[in-house]
Amino acid sequence: MLVPHLETPRVSFRPATQDNADDLYDSLLSTGLEPLPSRDRFRVGFAEAIQSDATLFAMYLRSSGEVVGFGSLRDHDPAGHLKIGISMNQETLPYGAGAEAMLLLANYGFARWDYIRRVYIESTEASIARFGSAISVLRSEATLRDHVFFRGRLWDMHYYAVTREAWERGGAPALERLVRRGKRKQAPSGR
Repeated sequence: MLVPHLETPRVSFRPATQDNADDLYDSLLSTGLEPLPSRDRFRVGFAEAIQSDATLFAMYLRSSGEVVGFGSLRDHDPAGHLKIGISMNQETLPYGAGAEAMLLLANYGFARWDYIRRVYIESTEASIARFGSAISVLRSEATLRDHVFFRGRLWDMHYYAVTREAWERGGAPALERLVRRGKRKQAPSGR
């Protein structure tokens, strides 16, 4: 049975609230995503997203408590597919924190919904590097050429996937080791 962890040694997820709308907007602006609606229209859309069937998390850097990104689980369907997405402020994240966030989201999807058979991750070249080696082991499903415009140019959108079977065999045990290591670091020394 999978445990729906929400924190690793470096990052933690908490359910997003309407209070996080401006943080997400600022995070998207910092990545260079274009075009964004006005801040007021974005707040309205964010409120609607929180009320939808999507699961939205604010991502915190555990060392500082600062909001450094957002994670979403959406488009889960009866066929057993789920999409996850991560928006991160790359300048504030230590290397590998994006991989930890991706592990948490994929695991949460498989743990939360028993019928999910495959989790899809969407990314561009602009953010793939922040996932470290975690993304390189995933199966590439598709690439949409010149699909997203931000930072003044068009970027390819890459779709990766992990199956439940592969996750239970490799991803979940890796996340469990990471979570246990983080708990050992937090334990008092007893002196």
